[in-house]
Amino acid sequence: MMKRLNIIDVKEKKELEYLKGYEISYEDSKRKLRKWELVSREGLDRLKSEMFDGKSYSDGTMICAMDKGKERVVLIREYRVPAGKYLYSMPAGLMDGDEDIMETAKREFHEETGLVLEPVTFDTERYTSVGLSNEKVTIVYGYYEGTPSSDNLEDNEDIEVVIADKSIARRLLSEEEVTIRTALILQRIFNLAPVF
Repeated sequence: MMKRLNIIDVKEKKELEYLKGYEISYEDSKRKLRKWELVSREGLDRLKSEMFDGKSYSDGTMICAMDKGKERVVLIREYRVPAGKYLYSMPAGLMDGDEDIMETAKREFHEETGLVLEPVTFDTERYTSVGLSNEKVTIVYGYYEGTPSSDNLEDNEDIEVVIADKSIARRLLSEEEVTIRTALILQRIFNLAPVF
């Protein structure tokens, strides 16, 4: 498959267009003042409500879709600009407007794979990279049907659908770049954890 996206340059940017930067002041265990930097997709009100009021939000979803026999799972091979290479992961995406998490999962799954998702259940929202961001996603589990298609991809997406069984998952985990969340789920689904 020919690469659709091409990185031209990398430079430092002080002000961000889609993310907001924050500095958190806190005291360590010896009451020394410290600082923590993070980025967020949302505003200061949301960040404060999470920190001071215990609120929790989901920014989007990751979709774990299997066939009804639970022998195959849908993955995507996607060119990720921040990594500068292709990574394997489960389909995922951000919520649009007032969508609920199931609507987001069905829309994103179809856009990225051309397949139809039959959602069954979902997990609670969880942090994606808490050292860098307050972003959280909700994993939606369900079944897929249909034929993979790239007809709904946006111009800034380079995605190939991979229907993985246990042998493909084993190969991907040992030979390819797989995101951490996807790797952990594949290890669990196909009993491939290296330690347990």
